[in-house]
Amino acid sequence: MTARPIIGLDDAFGARARELRELQRRLLDLFAEADYEEVIPPIVERPDALKSGAGRFLADQTVVFTDPAGAGLLALRSDMTPQIARIAATRLLSEKVLKLSYSGTIMMARPELRGGSRQQWQTGIECLGIAGAHGDAEVMHLAARSMLAAGFTNPVLQVGHIGLLKALVAGSSMPLDKWTALVNRRSPDDLKHAMREETLSEPVRKALLELTGGMADRNWIEANRQAFGADFERAADELLVLVAEVGERMEGDVHVYADAGVMPRFLYHSGILFAGYAEGVAHALLHGGRYDAMMAAHGRDMPATGFSCDLWAWLDAV
Repeated sequence: MTARPIIGLDDAFGARARELRELQRRLLDLFAEADYEEVIPPIVERPDALKSGAGRFLADQTVVFTDPAGAGLLALRSDMTPQIARIAATRLLSEKVLKLSYSGTIMMARPELRGGSRQQWQTGIECLGIAGAHGDAEVMHLAARSMLAAGFTNPVLQVGHIGLLKALVAGSSMPLDKWTALVNRRSPDDLKHAMREETLSEPVRKALLELTGGMADRNWIEANRQAFGADFERAADELLVLVAEVGERMEGDVHVYADAGVMPRFLYHSGILFAGYAEGVAHALLHGGRYDAMMAAHGRDMPATGFSCDLWAWLDAV
């Protein structure tokens, strides 16, 4: 009897397997040249370790099972960043600055896109212990160089800040994950429908529509930085300082744009966000940003930022 395939999971062999290993080595060599040391976490963790700082947003994508060897409940990782946070807060506690890279399989409870894969070959870096724009800029430079190393054409980094949306919807009855999903959908009609039940001021409604419509660029952020309270202004200033430090272009002619509509992949991000795109690719190639709050949730209060990508998706896109 032939075993039925598992929906969203597949085998890789021959040329596809070789291509993945070649791309993986190219990126890990790039990270090593920048003094990022590779770590290889286990594929399973205790559920609490994966959910710390990410809450139900990551829990919804985590497969949990009972260990037959008696270790209790275990979980297949659906994202490696919480594992890096756990390692930094325990095994590497004595290190004040950590620059770590990783590459391996993750599995999600359901595909992120209809008809997509539940397995990803997640690869990325985490920069811990370097606060503010300096740490964010370093990670963004490596993200840009990674897209170039993979062979993408005309790569772009779009940079935002989760604090902008948080400030706009503070006091709303709708949770933040619903707002991020709405803005990320880039559908003003869907947003208008959702806002019918919300008690938001007209300036806030207009701003949310502009975020969703892709109009919240650097000029928009500069013009509105003082319009929505101290938290909005603080987030806007952090974003503008970073964009000024990075400049409009990185090495290899990678363009950088400020966009208040950039949303996180998971809601453990607590500050700067960025996403990578390239010519001919309709979806984001990578996601990154600052997640200081997750480190605090793991018991070690230290600045942290990073980015990750899925090598299977990169091979398909290239």
